[in-house]
Amino acid sequence: MQSLKERFESFTEPEKYMRIDPEHILELYIGLDEKGRKSIEFRSQFSPRRVNGTSSIEVNQYNNKKYKTLRFSLTDEEISSLFYTFCDDITKQTRCLANAGAGYNAIILRFSQWKKLFVSSKKAFLSEPQIMGLIGELLFLKEQLISRLGCYDALRSWSGQELTHKDFSYNETWTEVKAIKRSSQAVRISSLEQLDSEHDGELVVYALEKMSSEYNGITLNRLVIEIMNIFSDIEDRDVFISKIALQGYEYNNYYDDFVYEKIYSRNFRVNSDFPKLTPQNVPEAVVKSAYDIDLNRISGFEIKV
Repeated sequence: MQSLKERFESFTEPEKYMRIDPEHILELYIGLDEKGRKSIEFRSQFSPRRVNGTSSIEVNQYNNKKYKTLRFSLTDEEISSLFYTFCDDITKQTRCLANAGAGYNAIILRFSQWKKLFVSSKKAFLSEPQIMGLIGELLFLKEQLISRLGCYDALRSWSGQELTHKDFSYNETWTEVKAIKRSSQAVRISSLEQLDSEHDGELVVYALEKMSSEYNGITLNRLVIEIMNIFSDIEDRDVFISKIALQGYEYNNYYDDFVYEKIYSRNFRVNSDFPKLTPQNVPEAVVKSAYDIDLNRISGFEIKV
């Protein structure tokens, strides 16, 4: 069966559409609009209301003798893979509607949950270490913290780049997340404050191996969508998108070329005995420092999760 990407790429003429699934309860069509832009249409009888598009998605509504049309057109090809995912999500989320009459409102609601990701690409990309670092934090949020705290508290414990020194702070404890290459045996601590706290905390290390772009592994774009869909509450989705934006991330096809396999994750208890540099245990004249910790020498602090 063809993917949505392959089906979109098969269109060569404007204003040519095909139905996504003849057995779907809704009449959903994909194709190229009159300007040759990739688009998805919903055709039915409905009472239109105002729907604002974004800088990369144009929303139009039309009326003819047989039906009305709600159309979403992609205006920025740099985020085409996100558009394919959006089309697939619309199709899946509306498949089990009790009746076709609920289709218009269901699609509008779904678009409102997606629209903050649909911004024009700024062409300023994260570096590979930044990509890996953000993947590590997202993996920890998805794989560990949500199950510990629940969606609401886990999300709000994530500081991101909000001028604090810890990646996650919650219940008088904290977690610092590091992502390293598979071959590395050390983690870089970037400041004296990073592991400094009056409370015990946790160092979580994710080892990642970069794979070819064809490999079905972890990508930043895919991980963002997976986690966004975990949050059923619209406010939680908005908070999540705001936090990844603080990290300098905006959805772009560029990130699909950075594909990783997770080799392992390890959790370490950071207490008063853990080997670390802090403002309290270095000479007063030392006001800034970065250092590496050998993972082989801290196995005694490892926590099984």
